[in-house]
Amino acid sequence: MGMNSTIDLLMLVCGAYLIWTSFMAKRRGNITANVMLGKQSGLKDIKDKEGFIDYMYKRVMIAGLLIIAGSVVYLINDYYVMSHALTWIGSGLIVVAMIVYIKAYKGSQKKYMKDRGASVPKTDDNKKES
Repeated sequence: MGMNSTIDLLMLVCGAYLIWTSFMAKRRGNITANVMLGKQSGLKDIKDKEGFIDYMYKRVMIAGLLIIAGSVVYLINDYYVMSHALTWIGSGLIVVAMIVYIKAYKGSQKKYMKDRGASVPKTDDNKKES
């Protein structure tokens, strides 16, 4: 097994992990911080936990499925087909997965996270300093 196959398998595992974390969030309400939350956010920062889980569930699941599909395409290409076209298809699936995940993450931050900057009210003094 070469380095490419090892990376393909790691991506496959990462896709499965995304699917598992989204499933566990939906089923048990367990939000995996390293997948669904940013470094600067915690569970206490979520305004509506159920809404957040509903919002992220399908999007993270789709990203995981796309990563798995891309990994399978890469593995098939590495061992059987060896086509440049399949390499581009696999890469396209991974890029689409990244876009889905990033849009989900950004959208959830805007929609369901408490605004950390809201605790400092804007005054005339604050506006002059900016």
